[in-house]
Amino acid sequence: MSSSVWNIFELKRSILKVARTSAEVSYEKDVVYRKWAAMHGGVYVPVSKTTPPNPYLNIPYRDVITSEGRSLTLVNPAYMIRQVNELNKEIPGGHIASLNPIRPENGPDPWERASLKAFERGIQEASAIERMAGKETFRLMRPFVAEKPCLKCHESQGCKEGDILGGMSVSILMEGLRAIERSRMAALSLAHGFLWIMGLIGIWIGTRHLSGQIHQREKAEEELRALSITDQLTGLHNRRGFLSLAEQQLKLTKRSKKRLILFFADMDGLKQINDVLGHEEGDQAISEAAAILKETFRSSDIVARMGGDEFVALAIDSEEINPQTMIDRFQSRIETHNHTANRRYKLSVSVGFASLNFENPSSLDELLAEADQRMYEQKKGRLKDVLRKP
Repeated sequence: MSSSVWNIFELKRSILKVARTSAEVSYEKDVVYRKWAAMHGGVYVPVSKTTPPNPYLNIPYRDVITSEGRSLTLVNPAYMIRQVNELNKEIPGGHIASLNPIRPENGPDPWERASLKAFERGIQEASAIERMAGKETFRLMRPFVAEKPCLKCHESQGCKEGDILGGMSVSILMEGLRAIERSRMAALSLAHGFLWIMGLIGIWIGTRHLSGQIHQREKAEEELRALSITDQLTGLHNRRGFLSLAEQQLKLTKRSKKRLILFFADMDGLKQINDVLGHEEGDQAISEAAAILKETFRSSDIVARMGGDEFVALAIDSEEINPQTMIDRFQSRIETHNHTANRRYKLSVSVGFASLNFENPSSLDELLAEADQRMYEQKKGRLKDVLRKP
């Protein structure tokens, strides 16, 4: 009996763990969408019945007309998330809620209201099993903290950076997971009913099988997360992965007062390689530059391809690092690489850097802009012709 009770308890706990994992994946997806939209100040889309101008977005450039006479309206992050999750109203999804909403539809339900008040007391997460529209649902909610892009819409409410604007709740239907749970519980009960010893073996097999399924699902979800932040050509982080990891590291670094250096690199003459030797050769040049960059920095640093021929590297806890020494080391390895026999082109990369100043902290965008400017200054003085002469 105790074995049956224990296995049923573990089964229920595993089902809840799967529900939480699904909710966290859904939440992180919505957060990434929202951060991307906020980083760009919203996105313009054609005006339609589905997406009319947002009457609660009071900014002078909300509505624009293109040179072809097409009407566009600015969709802010909250408006975008709401529309995405309303594409299928039968399936609960993400909901942005606030105790002081600009848009009435963003008002909280009773559970969200209680969670938002808990966030104001310092709680970082709320979760519960609730019934929504008569269906059992796992709910997860985390707070939204005001960042600089958020003030464009919320500054008129008296908000400032660091304030809790509200939160996003994610809902996962339990129906499918409960069906799995019932199926497993029936198998467990039948096994215990026929033969105690055989039941124990059945429970062990069933539990291992379920644990294996959960492990496989967690592994698949982890692989999916890794793919979503990885550049397929070079194996480095992609732009999305870098921005997410770098923002987290920037916040930690500002609290710990440790030094942080951002390097911005841009290949010289990639277009010339593509035009003369072909894009396959150009991709090879990008891969070679990425490999040398990764070899130059430590495994703890964040190295990424931002797109095209642009790379970044974030050196973390770099008290003893001299930026120019790092750049010289990188350039030296490129020169060594270029001495390889029978090469049809030579690698050439311009690099700039920016350091975090704790007395006047910079945002990630400001660090990228400063490093990019220094990179450009170096690029102006470099040779443009990277093809090998016959």
